[in-house]
Formats: sequence, C-alpha cells, structure tokens
Amino acid sequence: MNIWARSGLVGSIFYFLHKKRLALAEQLKQDIGQRQDYELKLVQVVYRHGARTPLKPIPHNEQVEWSPNLLEAPDHTQFNYQVTDLLGGPRPPSPFEERYRSHKLKGGTFPGQLTTIGMQQMFALGARLRKDYVDERGFLSPVFNPSEV
Repeated sequence: MNIWARSGLVGSIFYFLHKKRLALAEQLKQDIGQRQDYELKLVQVVYRHGARTPLKPIPHNEQVEWSPNLLEAPDHTQFNYQVTDLLGGPRPPSPFEERYRSHKLKGGTFPGQLTTIGMQQMFALGARLRKDYVDERGFLSPVFNPSEV
C-alpha cells in the first residue's frame, strides 16, 4: 500500500472519529436539556479525609518531624460539638484512636491526625457541598433539619 493510500485511510478514520465526536456532543446537549424533568431525591457523598499525619513511618527513611503547630485548627473550622454514643450517652471508646495514641511521631504529634491543611480541605469541601445543595439547588434547608437527613 503506497503512502497516499495510507494517508487517505488515516484521514478517513480521523474524519469518521471527528464526526462521531460531534454527534455524541450534540446528543449530550439534548440529554442535558431533557434532564430538567428529573428531580434530585438523594445525595451520597463519598470522600477521603484531608491531609493528615502518617499512620506509621516509612521504612528505611529518616522520620519527618511533625510539630504540633502543624495541627492547629483554623478559627473558621472551629465548631461547638459533643461526641456521644447513638443513645446520647458518653463518647464510646475507639480502639483505633487508642492504638494511634499509644505512640507519638517525631515532633510530638500522634499518627492519623488531620493537619491544618487537612482541616481547611474538609472545610472547603463542606462549603462547596453547601453551595451546591443548599444555596444553588435548594435540596436541603439552610438550617439543619433532621427529617432531611
């Protein structure tokens, strides 16, 4: 097969793919237009914690120093809350927390704690979710309503 035949074949394939892409984009626009008939019923948020101290040191590397000032909570992330068991009783024991607190990292902090950056990341996620589902979509009330959760 000579070079012109190959060029024609490759060009035809790219043309076909381009047309297919345009058709899919047009279909997507139509689908989005039809979605206005739908009603949001449920939102489930799956996320991973923000930046935190390591759970255990990396083998064969010098341990990084984790100073307690890296864990200071920013003022805008501070909320008054109390952890209870499901019946409102005292905070239940946590085997994981006890295990993590049984040793300290170099610098004096405990493994697995959210860092200041991690706290800011979690706060930013909450702010974005509030904007999306409370302010823009009105899916949830601006004031906590237990019947919505």
